[in-house]
Amino acid sequence: MPTSRRDVIKAIGAAMLPAAASGPVFGVAASPAPPVLDPAKAAETEAFLAQFEPAWRVLDPQLRAVLGSIYGGLQGVPPPTELSPSELRRINASLTFYLTAGAPPLPHIEEREIAVPSGRARVRLYDPGTLAPAPTVIYIHGGGWIYGSIDTYDGVTRQLAARSGLRVLSIEYALAPEHPFPAGLDDCIAAIRWAANEGASLGIDPQRIALAGDSAGANLALAACLSLRDAEGSPVRGAALFYGAYSLDFETASQKAYGGGAYFIGTAEIARYWNDYLANEANRKNPLAVPIRADLAGLPPLHVAACECDPLHDDSVKLAAEAKAAGTEAELVVWPKMVHGALSIMGWIDAMGPAADRAAAFLKRVAEAG
Repeated sequence: MPTSRRDVIKAIGAAMLPAAASGPVFGVAASPAPPVLDPAKAAETEAFLAQFEPAWRVLDPQLRAVLGSIYGGLQGVPPPTELSPSELRRINASLTFYLTAGAPPLPHIEEREIAVPSGRARVRLYDPGTLAPAPTVIYIHGGGWIYGSIDTYDGVTRQLAARSGLRVLSIEYALAPEHPFPAGLDDCIAAIRWAANEGASLGIDPQRIALAGDSAGANLALAACLSLRDAEGSPVRGAALFYGAYSLDFETASQKAYGGGAYFIGTAEIARYWNDYLANEANRKNPLAVPIRADLAGLPPLHVAACECDPLHDDSVKLAAEAKAAGTEAELVVWPKMVHGALSIMGWIDAMGPAADRAAAFLKRVAEAG
């Protein structure tokens, strides 16, 4: 009898470590590998995870189990602030087991390479079976501007395509610190323009484009909306922004409550990511780098999602409030008992299904309105 997802969650929550899983094969969602018990490390891992239990009691039970497995697997690894960009990228790529769980198969997936200011970038289209020309969501991945790829976000983009019924174009961009601001943003804007001007070859309707992004990707999606608004003739009809980094305020209530490192991301590493992304003091004052500084009037509708137990929670609350005050349609949704990155591990967490469906419904509404 096949192992169910709940059985896997139960097993990994009991200090069973997953076998190494290969990355997603292009066009095919990777399946979680069965857990493998490591008796020699079980007691050590249990003691290590015990320090997080008081903080995790407020979280969704399924989320707690997944965090326990991820944190257990990273036991002994230095904190993110002490890791090089290449080490962070390697660790992120190694989490495929968690990031692709539950990702649905789709009838058509196609990858291209396009020209962007930094050189060449991959884009990957996920088609749930819509007729062309079709409304399309352009997805900008997260990863602190330092790591992440269309491969590590294969699960997220499959989920959004299946749940929204829209085509999804996942894009890559130049990463910091090798390519600090504005290189990544410039690549994202170029990819959006490519989709509008040349995306017909992928069945993209240039009049019905929406954006979505999480964490650093939400920052880039919002900054792209701002830049395209100011350039006039923006093709973007709306944007779903998931737990983004919009300000340099590390003293918010949510940073103080959830920034200690138990909730998947901490204040110290957020500061490190910002420092790698922004090469000089002038960039820290640029509204395209720090969007909370921007004039938020005249933007397309925004779906702003925050996780309750996330140091960046208050960034989203403030963004939604200021966007509304500027006259922009903005809906704030708080995902209870969730941590930063919840969308990426939604295949393990039943409560994330309705949250993703609500975001997908928003994207469908704004993209189809054209």
